[in-house]
This record gives sequence, C-alpha cells and structure tokens, in this order.
Amino acid sequence: MRAKREIGRENIILVTVAGFPLGYNMTETKLDEMKRAIDNGADELDVVWNVSSFKTGIPWTKIEIAKCGKLAHDHQKLVKVIIETAYLSDDEIITATKICCDAGVDFVKTSTGFAPTGASVEHIRLIKSSIMPGVGIKASGGIKTKAQAIAMIEAGASRIGTSAGIKIVSE
Repeated sequence: MRAKREIGRENIILVTVAGFPLGYNMTETKLDEMKRAIDNGADELDVVWNVSSFKTGIPWTKIEIAKCGKLAHDHQKLVKVIIETAYLSDDEIITATKICCDAGVDFVKTSTGFAPTGASVEHIRLIKSSIMPGVGIKASGGIKTKAQAIAMIEAGASRIGTSAGIKIVSE
C-alpha cells in the first residue's frame, strides 16, 4: 500500500512479481501472492512460471498460467509470464509462447534477470514468430545499452525490462 500511496495520482504503473524468482511455488501460493498484490494496488503482475513443470510435458503449466491470467483479468490487471528463456531450447521457447498465448496472458517475458543469461535478439525473434496478435513481448534480463534495447525492439519486443534505464535513456 505504501508504494501506491507514494505514487499518488502520478501516471506510474505499479508492477510486482509472483512466484519470484524460481517459479516453483504452488499455484495457490502464486494466486495468493497475486491477490495480495492486487489488494495492495498493483497494476501489473509478472508471474514466473514453473520451468520444471513445463519440461515434464504435463498440462499443469498451462492450467496454472490460465488461473493466474483469470485472476489478473478479473481485476482488470495485466499479467506477464516469465518463461526464463535461458533454460529453454528454441523449440521450447516456441511451445512456451504458444502455451502462454493460449492461456490468455498479456505479455510473454524472457527472464527474471537471475538466470545465466537474459534476453537475446534470437529469443525475441522466436517469441515473435509464434505469438498471437494482441500479446506483447517483454525483453528482460541483461539489457544494459541503448543499442541492445533498440535491437530488442527491432526484433519484436514491445517492452524492455532493465536496471539500466537511466543510462540507456541518457545515451
């Protein structure tokens, strides 16, 4: 609540995470995190999906993401799903993107920033090639320069996640 109070009437979007940073939480825990965040004023929710669940091929991954999306959308909030591309093959990135789109997410996001690598132009292109219209791409993790940010946007990213925003804008 304090962050929302501090923002006041400024045109600033309050974003937080659920299942961060590894995504191994139970679905109910992620949903509780999301509900508490919404109750505390969050406008957007970044959910880390369970990479292990996805790699097993069981359908639970899609069910979990659909439940998270429904909760967010029931409260008119956006949901971004972090698929952690560093741990996925090219084919898995395409499949993950399709699962996220089918589950109704607003954005597919590349990374938490805690994996060995973050966003790459190649991964953004893969996501772009398999994403549904109306679903955005957030390139996140390891973007430190203006050139990197521009390359991500040119590859298809609609948002950039970076801890170097001031530096990038200053360039």
